Amino acid sequence: MRAYDPIAEAEARKLMGGVVFAGDALEAVDGADAVVIVTEWPEFAELDWSEVAKRMPGRLVIDGRNFVDPETVRAAGFIYEGIGR
Repeated sequence: MRAYDPIAEAEARKLMGGVVFAGDALEAVDGADAVVIVTEWPEFAELDWSEVAKRMPGRLVIDGRNFVDPETVRAAGFIYEGIGR
């Protein structure tokens, strides 16, 4: 499992053993089966979902914060699941 958090990585490293931390969001999705978004950092709202689609074979995006635009994610070929939507 890979993770990326531009703000809380230092603390997350203490709590999440066995996780490989990526240098950026696109590195985190390389080869991934799914993406789970659990934060609202602006960097994630600006992701190029077409580029994300090129980097990962899976097509599932779970948005635990209802933060990214569902239609933009779907237009890039993903299955979007927003928690609580």
